[in-house]
Amino acid sequence: MLNHRFVADRMIGRLARMLRLLGYDTLYQPELKPADLAELALRDDRTILTRGDTSKRFPGADKIFSVRSELPTEQLLEVIAEFSLDPKSGLWTRCTVCNGNIASVAKEQIKDLVKPKVYEIYPEFYRCAGCGRVYWRGSHVEKILQNLSIVLGREL
Repeated sequence: MLNHRFVADRMIGRLARMLRLLGYDTLYQPELKPADLAELALRDDRTILTRGDTSKRFPGADKIFSVRSELPTEQLLEVIAEFSLDPKSGLWTRCTVCNGNIASVAKEQIKDLVKPKVYEIYPEFYRCAGCGRVYWRGSHVEKILQNLSIVLGREL
């Protein structure tokens, strides 16, 4: 179930991208100050993800989690464990760049947006509703899945 929504502070941008890859709504705007993140989290019912001492930077914030590790892959494991996240159910449903929703799109609609060889080889394409980025299941996807499976210790 993908009911957890997050906002990540500027120290954990790679974690934000990995959570998006797993389908979790994760805002990441590194230019925002802690007070702005706290306001955003409260307004949108999001959990703040950060590193370090939260009491000084986010006084009064009630939905906040501070990861301990400096390594993004270990941070991901911490968040998955803390919130009992399902790393499979939303895989590839969010744009890792802008956090928008990704949906299947007719191949003809993206013909002018990808290289001719990519268009020729791949039968299915997906597009981000937010930024318009086009995705397809190339060899890079298998490599990402393999790396995630190693990190998570389970097959995806």
